[in-house]
Amino acid sequence: MGVEVGDVDSLTDYAARLFYLGESYHGSQYQPGLKTIQGELIRALSEWSGTPHSTKTVRLCGRTDKGVHSLGQIVVISTGRSLDINRVNRFLPDDIILWASAKSPHSFQPRYSALMRHYRYFLDESWHDTDLSSVRLSITHLIGCHDFELFSKPEPGRNTTTTVLNAAIGSVHGIQYLELFGTSFLWKFVRKLVTILYEVGLGNVEPTIVTDLLNRDQSAFSSGIQPAPPEGLFLIETVVPFRLTSNKYAVSRLRKHLNKRISFFRRSETAYSAVLEQITT
Repeated sequence: MGVEVGDVDSLTDYAARLFYLGESYHGSQYQPGLKTIQGELIRALSEWSGTPHSTKTVRLCGRTDKGVHSLGQIVVISTGRSLDINRVNRFLPDDIILWASAKSPHSFQPRYSALMRHYRYFLDESWHDTDLSSVRLSITHLIGCHDFELFSKPEPGRNTTTTVLNAAIGSVHGIQYLELFGTSFLWKFVRKLVTILYEVGLGNVEPTIVTDLLNRDQSAFSSGIQPAPPEGLFLIETVVPFRLTSNKYAVSRLRKHLNKRISFFRRSETAYSAVLEQITT
């Protein structure tokens, strides 16, 4: 895809906070021929500005996998126009919304200058019978700078040493979640960790499994660690060294879309449950 007309270095950089629901996309990162979050942003910004954009002018602060959602991804947009996120949103699908923005220092590098990332994995009803005290004990061993190679999907040339700043089990409206704060996160790290902690909660492995894996002892998971499903995972926030201003209209658009989706799923659950009752062996 082409670069926006003009020298990229002469364009103004804007940072925007980005909401998206990931189930309809092949991840956040642009992939030729596939529907992705970055690809939709490039298309929408090109249509809004009237000039072509590319991965050089639309840069994300991090990557999320297929099916993973975001409330707080940051996208840096280099453009010769004053960024109007409400107008850009008109060119985006309903499940991708820019909702806060600010001018970004030209020295800010999206992948490397973010200060912290905050992920939250919402736990389903299968966790109701787990021993959360054992899970909480296990996650204390995550804190700090470690080599998390066995917790992630291998990436050639990628340094697997990173820092987990904090980890906790919390709840909101009766829904439990695993919360993680870190400087950066490896590929599938959070989802593999959820699988590990679920086994801890069931009593199938000891809370010391985190320490064992950090010490490269994978005997408890000799056949590998299957990542938990992506739909429970949200990138809640990407912390950057400058302030972004929320847009009331865009936030209203975001709330409206989520409420619409909630209503859809409730109606679907009612219908599916009723049909299920009609099925006999």
